[in-house]
Amino acid sequence: ILLFLKRARLDSIRHFNGIQIDRQLITALAERWRKETHCFNFREGEATITLKDVAILTHLPIDGKPVCVSDHPPEDRDGMPGWVHFIHSHLGVKVPVKGCVDATDRMPPMRKHQVSITWLTKYFRDHYESHPLTEESPEDEKERYARVYLIGMIGGVFFSKKSSNLLSCGWLRIIFSSWEEMGEYSWASACLAMIYHNLCNASLKAVREVSGAMFIVQFWVWEHMPWIAPAQRSDRDWPIDHPLRGEAYGTR
Repeated sequence: ILLFLKRARLDSIRHFNGIQIDRQLITALAERWRKETHCFNFREGEATITLKDVAILTHLPIDGKPVCVSDHPPEDRDGMPGWVHFIHSHLGVKVPVKGCVDATDRMPPMRKHQVSITWLTKYFRDHYESHPLTEESPEDEKERYARVYLIGMIGGVFFSKKSSNLLSCGWLRIIFSSWEEMGEYSWASACLAMIYHNLCNASLKAVREVSGAMFIVQFWVWEHMPWIAPAQRSDRDWPIDHPLRGEAYGTR
């Protein structure tokens, strides 16, 4: 599915699945965030994450259209609710609305205008075990797996909520568009805006959790404050084109 991700200019996201977050570090940073200035207040002064930082750390495109998501459902068709038909027409799977509970998360696969990422990825994982994806697989089959992969990465990693299992169906309008059209969006700008939004929420006294792409915040701290970063591995341990090698900053 990598060829489809490259057409969408999103092939770099494959490096960011399963990254362990240093929760103590993120908590300490959230306590120093000021929503009035969108900056961290350190002893040495103010500092913040810029669009350039996000572009370097993630290799996501910064040029293009703004990422705007609308939850307004499409019209009901063929006796199915709008979003259920929308998913069925692009992925070939009918998501149950009620009467079926996900055994892992104890919630229905679709709730209002949100779809369960866990249920959807599990469905395709089970399908993959009986119908493995190969180079000889039909192109439409490869595309479906690529779009499900994007659903998991966008909804569960880059733009995740506190309940990272649910994805707003509005995202599907972008994910199910053509690959070239998907590459016309400024994904790095959307990531930065979401990071600011989540840090502003996390800085409030009553809030106990933070969501979103906090791994970008973590990498930013490691790059600019190397004395608290993990021990540097040798360059031989990193792929040549890995976006986290640090060469773009010229600091390692």
